[in-house]
Amino acid sequence: MQLPLDTQALARSPTLRFITVGALSLILAVPLAAVSCVTQERQQFHDEAVKKVARSYAGSQRFAGPIIAIPLVERRDAALGPQQQYLFVMPKRLNVRMQSTHEMRAVGIFDIPALNAAITAEGEFDALDVEALTARYGPLRWEQAVIGALVSSPAGILDADFQWRDASLPLTASTNADPLELGLAGALADPAGGGSFALTMALRGTKRLSVVPVGDHSTVEMRSTWPHPSFDGRFLPETPYAIDETGFVASWRTLHLARGFADLVVAPNPAFLDGKDLGFRVYEPASHYALVDRSVKYGVLFVVLTFVSVLCLELSTGRRFHIVQYGVTGIGLVLFFLTLLALAEHIGFGWAYLAAAVALTGMTGGYVHGATGEWPLTTLAVAILATLYGVLYALLRLEDLALVVGVGVLLAALGMLMWTTRKLTPTAVTPRANDERRHPRY
Repeated sequence: MQLPLDTQALARSPTLRFITVGALSLILAVPLAAVSCVTQERQQFHDEAVKKVARSYAGSQRFAGPIIAIPLVERRDAALGPQQQYLFVMPKRLNVRMQSTHEMRAVGIFDIPALNAAITAEGEFDALDVEALTARYGPLRWEQAVIGALVSSPAGILDADFQWRDASLPLTASTNADPLELGLAGALADPAGGGSFALTMALRGTKRLSVVPVGDHSTVEMRSTWPHPSFDGRFLPETPYAIDETGFVASWRTLHLARGFADLVVAPNPAFLDGKDLGFRVYEPASHYALVDRSVKYGVLFVVLTFVSVLCLELSTGRRFHIVQYGVTGIGLVLFFLTLLALAEHIGFGWAYLAAAVALTGMTGGYVHGATGEWPLTTLAVAILATLYGVLYALLRLEDLALVVGVGVLLAALGMLMWTTRKLTPTAVTPRANDERRHPRY
């Protein structure tokens, strides 16, 4: 037995409309994924611009030193064969001051921050006990001892001056074959006698600046005009430290007990300094690519909330929209994120969000009015869409409270849905007359 199909009643069925809108929301997830791919591609273009500046300017800079390197008599390793070892001596006291400024370098449509740092390092080495060191490590080649500093990107060195025992010490650029690779070094006539030092260096770089506290007692002070530092490394700065729109000031104080290596280290190279630095990374909290990507992740939820709001509007007013009109509105919701990405690259995320939201809200409002001809309904639809855009912006900006705001929005949407669907009842199906005669109702 087949029951007659009332197509008009079926089209008005809330159940079918909810199912259809749910399926449409899932379909719109495909173009949203495409927008996410476009965002990641633009982010890659930005990263390539950063690498281009790093290649021509300098990359991340890590300053370590000064330290003394004394060659040991060549030792033979069973596995590696002959391998030159060095005795690296750390200073007793080290004070480092780093003053950095930033400038924006334009690469196409991208502005990449570049850093210029002035470094001053002063301190002293204790005298060395030659007999004790010889007894412990064997013969050392004192005549080949050098003192120097390491930087991770030598291309960024603009100027350097080294004072040893109040006298200028000539410096040469070291190579991978030298004990202090990737840095500056100078020959020492009397490395065992100890003494004071003062090093000044002009350095430029990108993305990150850091210092390795090589002294037994080290103090590091950093000042920069970059207003958004992301402190990282082995140690975080002491509190309080100042950060405002003009830059930041931060300081560190470390002892040899916590720096991660001894005051005398025997090694073939200074790789033991890796991962022992402290400093800051150039952080861009308003990175529009990250914000656009986050907004796209909320895209499906945004589309679903919009469609649910329209469905609740239908149930409360009795007005019905065609499924094609839902689809056109959904396309507009997806194009909002693409418009946001395109504008954010030129005018910043905030203004881009406002422009895209106003444009798509106005177009959707005009579309609703053209479909219904009713200004009250149009005003209500525009208010709903503007509220959702405002909530999405709050979710993107309030990182710490995003979960609370998101849950609040979902609860509000659920409450609205419960209110508008509270009186829905299953639709009874009327059988055919001849079916009633064959199967009378009891």
